[in-house]
Amino acid sequence: MLKFEKLDIIRRKIRQDDMKDLGVPTHDMIKRCIDEGKLDLAKELVSYTIAESKGLHDLYVDWTSDMLDKVAKKWGEEAMYQLLRDTQGTWMMKRSWKGFIKMNIYERLWLNAEVFRAHRCGPKQMGELDFTEDNEKIIMSCNPCGSGGRTRRGDPVDKTPSRYGAPYNFGKTSQAYPWSWSEKGVPYYCIHCAINETLMIEWGGWPLWVTEYVEDPGKPCAWVFYKRPETMPEKYWTRLGFKKPDKFE
Repeated sequence: MLKFEKLDIIRRKIRQDDMKDLGVPTHDMIKRCIDEGKLDLAKELVSYTIAESKGLHDLYVDWTSDMLDKVAKKWGEEAMYQLLRDTQGTWMMKRSWKGFIKMNIYERLWLNAEVFRAHRCGPKQMGELDFTEDNEKIIMSCNPCGSGGRTRRGDPVDKTPSRYGAPYNFGKTSQAYPWSWSEKGVPYYCIHCAINETLMIEWGGWPLWVTEYVEDPGKPCAWVFYKRPETMPEKYWTRLGFKKPDKFE
């Protein structure tokens, strides 16, 4: 039997079902509640599907940040960069890029929006995003993004501080590198976005999207999808150590 009640030790509701139902996915429980006419409970469980994934999601982001910090401290920032590049440049980003390059801009946008909603963006960490479009580009804004943005700002939901101060003290670039958008003080975790752009330029001459990283963690970051590479400002190449091509195939 479903038993969705507050657990005082964690200060929120959690499923405390009997053993028969405890392993039933929450989305199946939502369907069951709808079928039984328990619509208010179904609505509660919709929000809970986000809450129940938060702990694992945030743990992996923090764990990754901590590991990158320890690699940089032990072997240097260049080694940390190389670790990210070697993993992103093989199965992870290359597989994604091969798919994205076949899509039009809206298909790329829809798929990345799905990823970012799952990434728990927004001030309530429920997947909120903002979009603006003009003749040249579409901007997907995260306030904040649910991974690097949350670690930079701190977590208002869990009431924990920024991961770049005590007690975490995760690392940031000590100097400006091409792989940190030529900026100093970029969190190691956020660098993977710059490496994504680098790899796409190397593979296809232009990045299918670019990151508007903002130094102030209180302001939104964004991914920008340009409709044609010709209209992209040259800064998106030069900040990574490249020159914008004269022509695009």
